Amino acid sequence: MLRQGDVLEGLYQVLEEIGSGGSGVIYKGYHLRLQRYVVIKRIRDEVVDKINVRTEADILKRLKHSYLPQVYDFLVTDDGIYTVIDYVEGWSLDKYIDAGYQIEQKQIIRWAQQLCEALVYLHGQTPPIIHSDIKPQNIMITPEGNVCLIDFNISLDGQSSSQISGLSAGYAPPEQYFNLAPEVDLQSGRTTYRYHMQYPLDARSDIYSLGATLYHLMTLTRPQISTGTVTPITQWQLPYSQALVEVVGKMMAPDPNLRYQTAEELLKVFQDLRRLDKAYIGHRRACNVTTVLFAFLLTASALLSFFGFRQMGVEKEEKYSGLVAEGTALEENLDYEGAIRRFDAAIDLFSTKLPAYYHKLLTYVRQGDYDACVQYGRLILTNQGLTDAMEEDPKGAADIYFMIGNGWFEKENYENAVKYYEQAVEYSEENPEYFRDYAIALARMQRMSEAEELLDRAIDLGLKTDSVTLVRAELLLAQGSWQEAAEEFQKAANSTTDETMRQRAYILCARAYRQGGEVDEEIRVLESGRNAVEATKTGPILSALGNAYMRRAQSEDGNLQADGESALECYELAIQKGNRSVELRLNVAAVYQLLDEYSQAREVLEELLEEAPSDYRPYMRMALLCAAQENQLPENSRDYRETAEYYEKATAYYQQAKTDGVSDPEMQVLESTMQQIIDGGWLS
Repeated sequence: MLRQGDVLEGLYQVLEEIGSGGSGVIYKGYHLRLQRYVVIKRIRDEVVDKINVRTEADILKRLKHSYLPQVYDFLVTDDGIYTVIDYVEGWSLDKYIDAGYQIEQKQIIRWAQQLCEALVYLHGQTPPIIHSDIKPQNIMITPEGNVCLIDFNISLDGQSSSQISGLSAGYAPPEQYFNLAPEVDLQSGRTTYRYHMQYPLDARSDIYSLGATLYHLMTLTRPQISTGTVTPITQWQLPYSQALVEVVGKMMAPDPNLRYQTAEELLKVFQDLRRLDKAYIGHRRACNVTTVLFAFLLTASALLSFFGFRQMGVEKEEKYSGLVAEGTALEENLDYEGAIRRFDAAIDLFSTKLPAYYHKLLTYVRQGDYDACVQYGRLILTNQGLTDAMEEDPKGAADIYFMIGNGWFEKENYENAVKYYEQAVEYSEENPEYFRDYAIALARMQRMSEAEELLDRAIDLGLKTDSVTLVRAELLLAQGSWQEAAEEFQKAANSTTDETMRQRAYILCARAYRQGGEVDEEIRVLESGRNAVEATKTGPILSALGNAYMRRAQSEDGNLQADGESALECYELAIQKGNRSVELRLNVAAVYQLLDEYSQAREVLEELLEEAPSDYRPYMRMALLCAAQENQLPENSRDYRETAEYYEKATAYYQQAKTDGVSDPEMQVLESTMQQIIDGGWLS
């Protein structure tokens, strides 16, 4: 077992464990020579016995493909065998599914073609590499909008390949469980299938798993386990062509002989998919029959059509602008759900216009739902239909990158924020506010000289005095001068005429006092800001104030009851102003738990479990809540089984979150709590 800080072969430093699979344990690491992140996978001992180490090393090191991660090394050490591959930036496909995004057909076909190309390459190796665990979690969507198929299995010949394959319910083909053999009844002539012993996997197994992944992406429902009854995709009412639906159905045929037989064959199908659409073929035949008649009518109606379509286009443009304006007004009045509905309606009208996308991202940020901002932003940037629009409207593209950067910034992931701010200024170098926030993010990362250079550029572009003061205060805070920084933030709050800037300055001033350990001053500043800022802009201040009261409630100088109730008041007011983010409501549950109001805490967490079933945090908090409740009971009455159930779910979802760079100290608290329960003999 590797530990944080270990260095393999003097070159690869272990940062943290980020997951485990059927064939190994996975760590995030750092390539000390190339200075880039990598993934280190320790192959399980029981798997090592089934592979030819030298053959594996040769195969893995020569792999190179656009849609596969680069393999850097194959290490054989005294304590195990490791592979080292490139760390893929981006989001796994299951994130889009969990968020409920309906991906357009053009994008699905594009990703499917890329995955087929990767499989053609893997299956063409000697011996063939059968991935054997294709599923949404193992498909990354890069910032460029391309796929990257990760965690491909050890390349082996037939029998051993099936022994170490992944077995993911819903995605694994039936032969991964059993050998499915056809049997013909001689009297009735009907063919049935019976399951026998497991047999080696081949290319058709990967084709089934890819089909099941596309099924999940298109229906937003994971298919049932393949050894039982799987609802055919043709029975779903989907916004996709009949051809695409039928292709996915054939990929998931229970009998491998009825599927596409090779990745090459499937790739050709996706490339020619439009011609396979029966409706399209019928349309083309009809067009051939009526070509002469159409040509005759076309001349007669040309002028009428021109003016008619022109008028329709004008009306459509006006409707789009009206929807965006309505959404903006609703957002200003804190009706965030209504605003998002208007922006979605505008996007349905013109899917290649950028303003509605930008305003939707802005709404997520103002609502405090930063996770939604970055997830939806990722979806926008992987939508190939918007590529031309972003090139034609660089300012609109810059606005979108800027807003995604703001989402990352508020999540305190400054490294990602910097990447998006950098893209924003590449699209448009005329907006000083891009440079302002870019400079602040760099200051948070202690990249002071770069931050100062960007501030100078922003000033040259006409950055307003209040914004200049804000950045200089951030630079002071980054250098540890929190008292001077607080004074500058307060100066910005007092001098600005912009309510959003005033709101931000108060929050940052409070942050400076928090950095100095002055929680009373932090609360004082936020209470002042609560009264000084326009009522529609106080939501973020109330959230920050609730956090401050909650911290003071747990400190030696705080009053648990009074400060806890003040925190609840602030959170409830923030929710009334439209902030229903998971983070805020988790804080509400935490305060209820602090006040021993367990039923209210449980009610909040149960609501979150329904709304965010793949988020580890509600499970984590519920496990801690259950443990706290049991700890208050007499020892002979305690039952930690519910704690253990929530702990297991929290751990499973946390492993996926860690692949996105999440590191949560509260999970360490839960780990420690569970270990105490186990050591105490409370769980068998």
